[in-house]
Amino acid sequence: MKRSRLALLGAALAAPATAQSVQFSAVAQSEIGYGSNPFLVPGLTEGSVFASASIQPNLIYQTARSMTTLLGQYNRETYLHKFGYTDSGNVGLTRTDQLTQFLTTTLTASFTTSNKNTISDPTRPITDPLDIGRRTKTLTGGYQLQWQASARDQITYGAQVSHLSYGSAQNGGLGGIPSSYTQYGLNGGYSHALDARTSVGAQVTFSSVRSKIYPDSRTIQPALTAKRQLTAVWEVDGHVGVVLSHIDGPFAKSSTSLGLGLNLCGTYPRTHLCLRVTRDTAPSGFGPLRTTTSADAELTHDLSEHSHVSFTAQYLQDSSGSFALVGSPVPRNTRSVVATTSYDRDLTQRVSAGFGGQYRLRMLTGFSDARGYEATVHVKAKLGRM
Repeated sequence: MKRSRLALLGAALAAPATAQSVQFSAVAQSEIGYGSNPFLVPGLTEGSVFASASIQPNLIYQTARSMTTLLGQYNRETYLHKFGYTDSGNVGLTRTDQLTQFLTTTLTASFTTSNKNTISDPTRPITDPLDIGRRTKTLTGGYQLQWQASARDQITYGAQVSHLSYGSAQNGGLGGIPSSYTQYGLNGGYSHALDARTSVGAQVTFSSVRSKIYPDSRTIQPALTAKRQLTAVWEVDGHVGVVLSHIDGPFAKSSTSLGLGLNLCGTYPRTHLCLRVTRDTAPSGFGPLRTTTSADAELTHDLSEHSHVSFTAQYLQDSSGSFALVGSPVPRNTRSVVATTSYDRDLTQRVSAGFGGQYRLRMLTGFSDARGYEATVHVKAKLGRM
């Protein structure tokens, strides 16, 4: 999506100064399947038939030097036995302006609401492991500036703020007292191109969380960065640095840990493969710092011009250290494995259909393992400009 936005902005900049255009598109999808233990409750083996529907509209307005994108998304899954339903919705606005030949700014704003289980869905970024089935609402805003200082040097700066609040629990399960919190972030970076295939640089990120109930926490992460086009097919980029962390409160604590990320991607005429490894420590909205280590692989392959297969696998280890809430059995260490595969075939220029499957395993310290799987068939339609 980011590449397509940049391509559209580049096309706009190459057009006459008076050029304006509006583009609307949407993707609608309907799905039916069977899943066991959809909320990954430890020890549960029951399953249910379920149906889901989603819509993702996209409106783009562009001029010679700017592009405004309004994105929407809504998804609902309804289980025919015992598990009720889950839904999520999002509205996002992005505005990119080419202020000068060398200076670009981007403003973002979004609102997200969901009752999707935060602890039970390893495919989502985990924001809070305390709850199962509790609705969350998140408001987010951000600003990013990119300055092309010279043909070889690029400087970036950004600021972000987000606020998360909770509704009531719906599906029970693990306890925990939710607390609304606000997260602030700053980032800055510098990149220097050594040649046409290699660039190196440095970046600093700062994140601070202020919780309504739990101790505030913050991190500062300076890191070195590098990017290299290995061949015409393979590209690698990554960063490595230290994470300086601090938790406030009566038991204030400071610590230092390693932060790193490595991406290796290859793009062939019909196949795309990416391998990623990350380790990061970040503040949370429930007191402790969270250290996350992950390794994942993503493979997509075009069987023909009109049929495609994909496969993803992820291992995630998450730890919140030696922190416990009074009277609440909060899992402080979790490990999860997620494997997903899908097949999709174009029936017409705008309609496609396919099937897929997913296996999930989550291991919670102090609890029995939680396993779940699902098998689905789907139909997808593309609306508007393609």
